[in-house]
Amino acid sequence: MQKAKIGRRFKKTGYNQLLLVFDEGIGKDDPNKPASYKDYEVSPTIRITLSRKKQDADEDRFNEMINGLKKDKVLEHGNMIVEYISTKGVPLEDEEWHKKF
Repeated sequence: MQKAKIGRRFKKTGYNQLLLVFDEGIGKDDPNKPASYKDYEVSPTIRITLSRKKQDADEDRFNEMINGLKKDKVLEHGNMIVEYISTKGVPLEDEEWHKKF
């Protein structure tokens, strides 16, 4: 159910891919005792790369995604970073958009 909610929220804002990456080193103090990232204080980072220039409504869109992730109890806190690049991979903006939540 959570996955469907996330997909709808991202689709609504025009984004159709969500990649989650977790550090495999978390909880590896003892390889014989598996642990969960939930047992540690981790701060996930969501990185979005868009092949276009920044639009006026972007900040509202990104805040809506963050609020949705928190409301749906997917994440309590984290970081979101958005970069804008050309189709050739060249940055289109001087700075990335960043928000800690």
